[in-house]
Amino acid sequence: MTASVQTVPERLKERLQISGGSAALRIRFMGVLAFQALLMVVFTALVPRFIGWGNVQSILFTAAILAMVAAGQTLVVLTGNLDLSVGSIMGLSAYVVYDLASQAPVLKPYVVLVAIIFGVVLGAINGFLVAVLEIPSIVATLGTLSVYRGFVSFYAHAREVSVGELPQWARHLASANWLGVSAYVWLAVALVLLVGFALRTLPWGRKIYAYGSNPRAAYYYGLSSRRIVIGAYIGAGVIAALVGLLLGAQVGNINSLLADGIELQVLAAVVIGGVSIWGGSGTVYGAAMGAIVLATINNGLVLLGVQEFYRLIFQGAAIVAAVAVDALVQRRVQSATNRRAIMEVTS
Repeated sequence: MTASVQTVPERLKERLQISGGSAALRIRFMGVLAFQALLMVVFTALVPRFIGWGNVQSILFTAAILAMVAAGQTLVVLTGNLDLSVGSIMGLSAYVVYDLASQAPVLKPYVVLVAIIFGVVLGAINGFLVAVLEIPSIVATLGTLSVYRGFVSFYAHAREVSVGELPQWARHLASANWLGVSAYVWLAVALVLLVGFALRTLPWGRKIYAYGSNPRAAYYYGLSSRRIVIGAYIGAGVIAALVGLLLGAQVGNINSLLADGIELQVLAAVVIGGVSIWGGSGTVYGAAMGAIVLATINNGLVLLGVQEFYRLIFQGAAIVAAVAVDALVQRRVQSATNRRAIMEVTS
């Protein structure tokens, strides 16, 4: 079967799905903005110092790390898959790359390149497991989460990479402020804009959306599903590896547990930001907004003195609520699309 034999009703239904999906996407994004505004009002009323510039900077810094990793996770989620290994990729890349550079100073100018290589390899392994071996993504990346974390633990032997062993530029970047805001915030803005531009304008980005929206139709149109999925995982792996370097430089003394558990926060940011876990819908801008929302919630709850396990409960509830809303929106869009398609064909 090829695209040329697609029936008129099918083509009409596809156009209606696109328009309905765009409307739903705008509604979800506006809902996230409204929720963020509500959070700001509530937390400011409860804790007046919440709105202070120093605290706002803290929120933006936390959101910057989450937003950058969420940008990579968005690539994978848009294909209808998940990557639970991003935290392990961050920890492995940061520790091993900085440790190698400390032992072989000749590598210090090339730590970014080495991290990219790590990200490509680790992401490609994830993509191979999912796209070629056809292992469900949640199972495959849950396995690599443990494998990658186990490898860095074995490599580290309970040792730390001290802040003095890090490249000088990394230490300076971690403490730098540009126009009164952490350099990491500007880097996050640049990365989100870059990924958003690639998804919106490049053929590679449009293929990700096409495949995520309807894998079977994408196959009939001649798109390589394996190449698309592996490419998305490689993109997520490279971004996670580079953000691992940034987080490691900010932490200073790096051990094998760096970024442990960040996977849940990243996934929460993506789904809260309106990226559909069924694939094909959402934007990296929404994921970045979800990171800001999550950082705001965590910061506000800390200022209120809420204990850690309550924050985890709230975070988990936010994920469930976001997925439930997404499922509801998807059903409404599908139902409306079917009705409109029938009306157009019969009229």
